[in-house]
Amino acid sequence: MTDPLQRYLRLLGMEGYLRGLRGLETLVQRHLSAVPFENISKLLLYDRERTARVTTLPEFLDGIELSDLGGTCYTNNPFLTQLLREAGYDADLLGADMSEPNVHTCIRVRIDSIAYHVDVGFAAPFRKPIRLDRLPAQFEEGGNRYVLDRDSGSDGFRMSVFSGGEYRVGYLAHDPPRPTEFFDPVVLKSYELSSTFMKCLRISRVFAGSSLDLIDRKLYRHESGKTSVTHLDTMLELKAVVQNELGMPRCPIESAIGILERLTGKPFFAGGAA
Repeated sequence: MTDPLQRYLRLLGMEGYLRGLRGLETLVQRHLSAVPFENISKLLLYDRERTARVTTLPEFLDGIELSDLGGTCYTNNPFLTQLLREAGYDADLLGADMSEPNVHTCIRVRIDSIAYHVDVGFAAPFRKPIRLDRLPAQFEEGGNRYVLDRDSGSDGFRMSVFSGGEYRVGYLAHDPPRPTEFFDPVVLKSYELSSTFMKCLRISRVFAGSSLDLIDRKLYRHESGKTSVTHLDTMLELKAVVQNELGMPRCPIESAIGILERLTGKPFFAGGAA
C-alpha cells in the first residue's frame, strides 16, 4: 500500500484491512465517523488560490488530520473508492444525476457477485452498504426517510429522501463506471460563485445513533425518530456547536464565515457576527 493510503487508513482508526462484507461495513462506518461532509475545505481552497481545482489525496488527508475537515462527494467517494480498491475490493465509482447529469458520485462494491451501494458523500447517514439485489431498501433517521429502489425508466438506482412525508432531494445512480478524472469538469464548475456550496455553510456528521446537519445558522439534530432545529445567532454559538456538538475543535470556522461574507457580500449573522 502506498504511504498516503496507509495514512488514510490510520486516520480512519484502522491498523489493517478486514475482508469481505464485514471489512466493507467497517470502512464505511469508520469513514462516516471520521470524515465529515463539509464545504469549508472548498471555500478555503478558493480563497487561498483564487481559482478552482481538484483536491489531491494528501490535501484531503491534511484536512482530516489537521483541521477536522472532510469534503463533499467529489472527494469523499472517489478517495474511498481508491482505498477500497487498494484493499482488494471490486469497487466502481459511479455518476449520479441530480439537477444535471453526473453531478454526484457514489460507489458500487461487489462481494461474492453481490452488488452493494455505498455513499459517504451525500451528507446522509448511510452507515451500512445497501444490497442492490434486495430492493427497495429504506430506513429512517430523525424525521427523514431514505429510500433506495430500482429506477423504472432506466437500469439505474434511485435514492430518494423524504422529510415530513414529502420528497426533498435525491439522485439517480447509474452505469457506466467512471474514472475520477471524469468528474473534473463538474468539480471545477462547482467553484462558480453561483454554486450552492460557494454561498452557504454546510457541515454534516454521522454518529452511532444520531446525525447532525449544520446549514448556515441552523443545526438540525436527527435522533429518536425526531428532527429538532437550533437557531444560531452569534459567532460564539456557532463556534460552540462546531467544536462541541459536531466534534470539530480544529475547524477554521471563523475563516470560513469571513470567506462567505466576502463572496456573498452579505453578513452571515443578521446583526453582524458576535
